[in-house]
Amino acid sequence: MDATVNGFGSIDIIVNNAGYTWDNVIQKMTDEQFQAMLDIHMVAPFRILRAASGFIREAAKKEIAEGRRVMRKVVNITSVSGVDGIAGQAGYGSGKAGINGLTKVMAKEWGRYNVNVNSVGFGFIETRLVQSLDQNATIEMKGHQIKVGVQAAAREAVKTHCPLGRVGTPEEAAGPVLFFCSPLSDYVSGEILIVSGGARS
Repeated sequence: MDATVNGFGSIDIIVNNAGYTWDNVIQKMTDEQFQAMLDIHMVAPFRILRAASGFIREAAKKEIAEGRRVMRKVVNITSVSGVDGIAGQAGYGSGKAGINGLTKVMAKEWGRYNVNVNSVGFGFIETRLVQSLDQNATIEMKGHQIKVGVQAAAREAVKTHCPLGRVGTPEEAAGPVLFFCSPLSDYVSGEILIVSGGARS
């Protein structure tokens, strides 16, 4: 946060987007797996927002005293797993549900500082997290090689369950985030916008 303020003079937009999946059915999920999902999807955004709170409060108080309204934006990235649940994602779904709760709380805490806080929840978007498991892609996290992707059958099921009949593109995912970062959303706060092509469980 200090580097951002020193480099840019202000903190105006925070997008909490870091994440990955480490799936398993609950009877096979380890404490380490579950905690890792909470740490990246809920604890890290909490710490980022807490670290930004000093600047945001002081800047808003000064602006309000000067009779200016400067809107700032927080966008937390969530998932359909955190709203509707997806089998095999007890950790990921819990973390994503947690960030939705944090979104609601922060919208109420920071409204007086002219900060809009919203969540965007994605369904299947064409990223490495939803590529076919047949590609055997992995990421390394804390010494573990974690497989990323979904079963080919799950990708095919999107064509049946999604009214648009396809996986979304990264550009289509970016649009709703851009909306929440723009003045178009200045009177929208505490909301969870699901971006799934209409596919809900």
